[in-house]
Amino acid sequence: MTLLKTIRSRLNRLLRKPDARSGPDESPPSTGTVLFVPPRTDVHAVPDEPLPSTGTVLPVPPAEVGQRSTVEALLADLSHSDGYVREAALKRAAELRASALLPAVVERLNDWVPQVRRRAQNLVLDWLRTLDADAAVRLLGAVEPLRRARRTDHSAWLRAFEQAFVAQVGAERIVDELASHAVGVARACYRLAEEYELAAPVARIRAALANRTDIVLASRAAAALAGLASGERDALGRVALRSRFGMVRATALRTLLADAPDDADALAIAMLADPHAWTRLVASTYLGRRGIVAAPLYAERIAGPGSTIRTLRACLAGLAEAGDRDYVGVVETMTAHPSPRVRIDAYGAWLRLVPADRDALTRRILADGARRVRRLALAMRRKHGAFVPADAALALLRDRGDVELMLEYVEDDPWRTLTLIVELLPVSATDPALRARLGRELGRWSGGYARPSDAQRALLRQPETRAALLALLGNDGRRAQRLVYELDVL
Repeated sequence: MTLLKTIRSRLNRLLRKPDARSGPDESPPSTGTVLFVPPRTDVHAVPDEPLPSTGTVLPVPPAEVGQRSTVEALLADLSHSDGYVREAALKRAAELRASALLPAVVERLNDWVPQVRRRAQNLVLDWLRTLDADAAVRLLGAVEPLRRARRTDHSAWLRAFEQAFVAQVGAERIVDELASHAVGVARACYRLAEEYELAAPVARIRAALANRTDIVLASRAAAALAGLASGERDALGRVALRSRFGMVRATALRTLLADAPDDADALAIAMLADPHAWTRLVASTYLGRRGIVAAPLYAERIAGPGSTIRTLRACLAGLAEAGDRDYVGVVETMTAHPSPRVRIDAYGAWLRLVPADRDALTRRILADGARRVRRLALAMRRKHGAFVPADAALALLRDRGDVELMLEYVEDDPWRTLTLIVELLPVSATDPALRARLGRELGRWSGGYARPSDAQRALLRQPETRAALLALLGNDGRRAQRLVYELDVL
């Protein structure tokens, strides 16, 4: 019994103190060992999800936290599971005001203990008034996620923070930040500029349209064009037509055409060559209501001299969307264009206009000089059901020396794959990369439930064929044994 009492006495020294800042059911989960956690008795606590712990939690006296002099120690205290420790750490952070502590202080704005939350809120507001514009803008981006927090209602504090931020930073800097690459900052500044009327709508929208990072912000600005006066809307709408975002261009074009300017028809015809499908749809729909058919305009632009690759690709897509089969001949001429990207789009447009031509199209694709175009044949088979006999397809690919695509083309036919490996073995003798690829293919090969043809069976039964395949496997005895079994049952 004396030994037992000694053990208990020593364990009591390690007992963890209760966190009076936590509720009765808020004990933080631990991935380590906690010797003993006494029951919680604070009836004023607000239970919620706790911070995760990474090991045994040792008690930290709040008085000791108040004497911290290093940022690293305070950062650990700010994420401590004990609410008293976090609160003391916030108090000490207010005294030190080290910039490295501010992100950790912001995290405590949504702390599960009300007293910690309030101290963090007061500290952030007070700290904000001492920051320069750059640091204040970064703080705005860090605080913005708090708007989506659901632990408690932060709206009143956020309102106070925004007012202090506007007073500290100024309207001009906030409007400039609308073009920021930091998405959260740009969106927050747009909202502030709108709610607090920090700039005229024209200036706010122009600045947001200049954002080349955030499509959501640029789309909001384009949608706001409808609220401007006619002259302002026309000027900014034409600016929005130069946006890098297709949806922004489509929204702006719809708004401009709704005002029916004098050059509306010419504007719609010009935007038919836009790379974005929605923009082309807006333009072609408007022209259709005016009795102007889009397909001849697309064909004219394709056949005309001086069209860029971007224009040709957009017009091929538009011609396919128009669905007029009379212009298949125009599309066919583009399958001989020097640019592989144009040829890919031409084959896609041809398939969309005449789906029944998919087999003939696949043959032409397999004979194309660019590998990126030839790979389109795999999609034609898998997605559109095109059929080209394996022997014919391999003959076309063999002329191009496209071994990789040959193996991919027959991957769903195990015995055709095996005979192709045998066929390629002599070539691989001088090509280590190809031999390694064939070895990988043979290593994962399995005949499955498929049955070989008579010609394949005759080839694979030859002793020299078996020897060559086993040599390709090298010292992989398990795979060699499996291959021998497959060949023995032929």
